[in-house]
Amino acid sequence: MKRIIPAIISLILIFSSVIPSSSAQSKIKVALDGKELKFDSAPFISNGRTMVPFRAIFEALGATVEWDADTDTVTGTKDDLRIILTINSTTASINDDIIELDAVPQVKNGRTFVPTRFVAENLGVRVYWNNASSTVVLLSDKVDPSMDSSYIEAANPTYEESNSNKSEITFWYFNKDEAPNIVRAYNELYPDKKINLSVIPDKDQQYQNKLTSAYRAGSGIPDVAGFESAFVKRFVEMPGALDDITAKSKDITGNMYPYTLDVGKDKGGVLRAIAHQIAPISIGYKKSLAKKYLGTNDPAKISQMISTSDNILKTAATLKSKSGGKVALFPTFEELLRTYMGARTKGWVSNNNLVIDQKVLDFMDLAKKLRANRYESGLDQWSPGWSAAIASDETAMCWVIPTWGVPWIIGSNDKRAADGGRWALATPPYQNFWGGTWFGLSSKSTRKQEAFNFIKAFTSNKKFMKKWCIDNQDMPNNKALVNELASDSYYTSKITGQNNFKIFGPLAEKVNGKLLTKYDDTIENSYIDVLRSYLAGKIDTRDEAIKILKDKVKTNLKDIAVK
Repeated sequence: MKRIIPAIISLILIFSSVIPSSSAQSKIKVALDGKELKFDSAPFISNGRTMVPFRAIFEALGATVEWDADTDTVTGTKDDLRIILTINSTTASINDDIIELDAVPQVKNGRTFVPTRFVAENLGVRVYWNNASSTVVLLSDKVDPSMDSSYIEAANPTYEESNSNKSEITFWYFNKDEAPNIVRAYNELYPDKKINLSVIPDKDQQYQNKLTSAYRAGSGIPDVAGFESAFVKRFVEMPGALDDITAKSKDITGNMYPYTLDVGKDKGGVLRAIAHQIAPISIGYKKSLAKKYLGTNDPAKISQMISTSDNILKTAATLKSKSGGKVALFPTFEELLRTYMGARTKGWVSNNNLVIDQKVLDFMDLAKKLRANRYESGLDQWSPGWSAAIASDETAMCWVIPTWGVPWIIGSNDKRAADGGRWALATPPYQNFWGGTWFGLSSKSTRKQEAFNFIKAFTSNKKFMKKWCIDNQDMPNNKALVNELASDSYYTSKITGQNNFKIFGPLAEKVNGKLLTKYDDTIENSYIDVLRSYLAGKIDTRDEAIKILKDKVKTNLKDIAVK
């Protein structure tokens, strides 16, 4: 099924305090890089959009153009971009993506006219309106964006075309289920604001690759984009991609959890992305198994039983013995991996060098003992067996549960959990985070204030964030709101029987966001692959396993020094 992706519309800069007269409007001009384009039929305004003859505008912008009289279709082609418009149709096609139009192609006086803005912006040209001369100003990449204002002569926005669109921003996101909810929630707060949403699934890194291409080309970019924790650093560190929002955010960052800010900063400490949610981890455990085999299901006591490597091994041995080997402490070594990675003193890469922190080695030793003694079930995280074990009382007792994991790991896989009494949350031995979404403002956006207002609403408006976190079972990146919800018993979770805000708020304060690097996804996947082989006996020693890991990093990440 083809995706319906709204057209990319830039903020028009208008500079005049006088509404143009009807005679001024009838003499509309179009200029490309300061040179007026000549048309055999005069441009006109339709539905707030300047319409121009199709062949002239396409060819002026370097595209070849074809007209199909049988289908009333205009096709413009430039490099690998193909734009198809049909007379009187409210949609267009760009490389098989279906785009909604707010001004339809039409025939007037025997000539076919198309919307200037739609054609120009999709061919990588910036579009403005010069009210003083009733001119559509088109600026290509031949003109430095810093010179744009010199092409615009007046002072205040008044004209219909730009004034009607000054609030519109483009927003790219990677999750088709969550994206419409974000826009819908924002429009409930600000119904007069228009968000042009484009959802690009990140299967095989499709979303990341499209963003990368747009940022590097400097055209066709979104005003705002969302980034998962797995790839946010890639774009925070990308030169010229995201704007410095340090000054814009100074009034709201004081109420955010520090680790989320560290994740959103580049190497120089410049803030380029902020998060609307927090995702610290806890240890979710089955209360009935804890009570039956360990003698208690009290969260404080269970937290103590898994507070150190020695305590983990001791508790796992007791559980195995008392259950007759039926129940393991964890379903997989991967559960504990995330918590131990949060205890490192340095991330995987520091000063462009691969770092093998002591905690990386410590965890390998712990994982080896867990596997050798069958204290973990040997399942792979996210495998069908792992998911099925969540509802079973005969496989494992503990899972690592981030904020979102209460509804989506426990709730989705254990249908009895919603009745209460089956699960509770304990404190992990070391704190880390798992997941989360950050928002960044494109450095080349022409409507930065409106775009940041969108980000700001989602990351600082308490009313907005409260409704969002309750409706979506989320945890807001707002200390005051978390504290408010933590003090209200109304927000006790049916699944855990605990106020999860009261649990996760303090845990979020302990997360070290400075450990995350743009290389983590690649390196940790290699580390897990090596660990699996090491635990399966395919690699004899820890030193040999580390050597293989280093070789993988050398192969996969050419820009990282490996010693």
